[in-house]
Amino acid sequence: MSGLCGWLGGTVTQGDAEGVLSAMSGGLYDFPRSQTLSDSAAGCGLGVKGRVQDISLFSDGPVIAVIEGAPRWLDADLEAIATRDGQAAALAAAYKRHGRDALQFLMGSWSLAVIDSQRQNALLAIDRLGIRPLCYARPAHGKGLVFGTTTDCITGYPGLSGCVSHQAIFDYMFFTRSPAPGTIFQEVTKLLPGQCLWYEDGALEVAAYWRIDYSDDTRSKDELSEELMAIMRRAMSRATADYSPQTTGSFLSGGIDSSTVTGLLAEQNQRASKSYGVGFDSVEHDEMGFARITARHYGVEHLEYYVTPADIVDFIPKIADIYDEPYGNSSAVAAYYCTKMAREHGVDLLLAGDGGDELFAGNERYADQKIFEAYKLIPGWLRGGLLEPIVMNLPGADAVMPLRKARSYIQRANVPLPDRLESYNHYNEVEMTDCFTPAVAESIDRQNPYRLLRMHYEAAGTESSLDSMLHLDVRTTLSDDDLRKVEQTSALAGVAVRYPLLDEEVVAFSARIPPAMKLEGRRLRSFFKYAVRDFLPPATLTKSKHGFGLPFGLWLKTDAGMQALAYDSLASLKKRNIFQPAFLDSAIETHRNGHSSFYGELIWVLMLLELWFQKHRDRTRIASAA
Repeated sequence: MSGLCGWLGGTVTQGDAEGVLSAMSGGLYDFPRSQTLSDSAAGCGLGVKGRVQDISLFSDGPVIAVIEGAPRWLDADLEAIATRDGQAAALAAAYKRHGRDALQFLMGSWSLAVIDSQRQNALLAIDRLGIRPLCYARPAHGKGLVFGTTTDCITGYPGLSGCVSHQAIFDYMFFTRSPAPGTIFQEVTKLLPGQCLWYEDGALEVAAYWRIDYSDDTRSKDELSEELMAIMRRAMSRATADYSPQTTGSFLSGGIDSSTVTGLLAEQNQRASKSYGVGFDSVEHDEMGFARITARHYGVEHLEYYVTPADIVDFIPKIADIYDEPYGNSSAVAAYYCTKMAREHGVDLLLAGDGGDELFAGNERYADQKIFEAYKLIPGWLRGGLLEPIVMNLPGADAVMPLRKARSYIQRANVPLPDRLESYNHYNEVEMTDCFTPAVAESIDRQNPYRLLRMHYEAAGTESSLDSMLHLDVRTTLSDDDLRKVEQTSALAGVAVRYPLLDEEVVAFSARIPPAMKLEGRRLRSFFKYAVRDFLPPATLTKSKHGFGLPFGLWLKTDAGMQALAYDSLASLKKRNIFQPAFLDSAIETHRNGHSSFYGELIWVLMLLELWFQKHRDRTRIASAA
């Protein structure tokens, strides 16, 4: 994974610029085959690190431009400049011609920065889906702008405190990741997908330059299905355009998305391609049988690796190394060993199926919410005047299963979306002082996660609850979690990853599919399955959803190496005066005596937080109580 960093304004002198750039660049990812480019002028500096094909820097007088990733230009003249002189030269030319509107001509996965040191202006932006992240901060004196791909490179700038807030720790525990636009650090903010930042005269303006347009297409299902297949084939062609077929492969878990991507790649390469999958020695966590069915169907060579408890113990410390913020998604283990295996077989590029669930309604919670939304169809006078008084107030109802379920249904149905999506979140049911020390608990706003959910849900700008949930997940589950998982672990292995289903043409098309067609009744991905009905193997279309879930909780019960790492981590976490010691002890004890799945996941999230603190001890300090 490549990255960039830099600043404009502030107190860094020309003589100090090289040292500051070196310190900030040290906080960028240093993965295999990386190199660094940098430039500085009066009051500014820019640096970029990554593989030579993924980074570009261009200087033309006072204007310095840098871009990293895999950009694609819609303007033929700009594409010609990119081919001849490099992507950053095309960016500088677009900026001079169009200013901030230059972003309308850019597609693909990228982050960028343009600095005009003479005018003291800067433009920062990330791609439409947030595949490439970018953070920013204001120095302590309030003047200037500091930015970078990682929070680590920003905290390398002099004068930034590296202060971790109590709220950020709670948000991490709630989501098992640090949700944008916040970060684990008080002073640092992330750009959201499709967002840009304009800096001028010392002032910041952050705005969306692109939004998903949800508008129903009235054509028939057959017409739309035919178009989707054509669009996905074009997306595959764009994703692989600058890589050799011999060094390109695909992730293959056996699910619909990875099978579709594998099939499209095999079709394009005339079946001469490879796929890679990871399994676990646990029936409920392993779906390699379906991956083999897909591989045979398309005639691709499929390679597998079965992750062991020893692999997990070996990889856990690496998670703290490669993530600039605490990251608690345990499926990162599977993603890493899959990309590592591919790299060992000479693969430079892997195609991933991420995005299909969030674009075409593939998650169970979408179907569940239809049941709760149906409650609103009952007239209000009947709900409030008859049903709820009877069901909610009937003595002894909790002892009768049908009535107990009816109460639960009414209670959840009366919680509006998107809050209802987190109805079962552990932190809704506990007192903050049971989990956190009193000083920390007092500084936590437990409503903050819900404000974030509502912001993304409402930004969809549609009356459809399904499309609003999809939009929420594109900007949170996908951008904050799944893409971070794949990008960092694949970069550690030295493999590039691209996402054909997140091609802008696919995304725009998915938003035009009517909600009732995306999710017919409770049939997840009903339109997508119809579109690929003659393309995927029948067994893939009818299988239940699995994913790359890790049986950590199960293995933690018996594996001594895992226990030592987990228990030692939680013992160290006690000393930070963040969590109640009894809460940490209870997590271990309850896991030992049952509830291996939930409490295993809780221990994982806590363990990764402590290991992150240990890795970043030189760049962080925990905020004092207010």
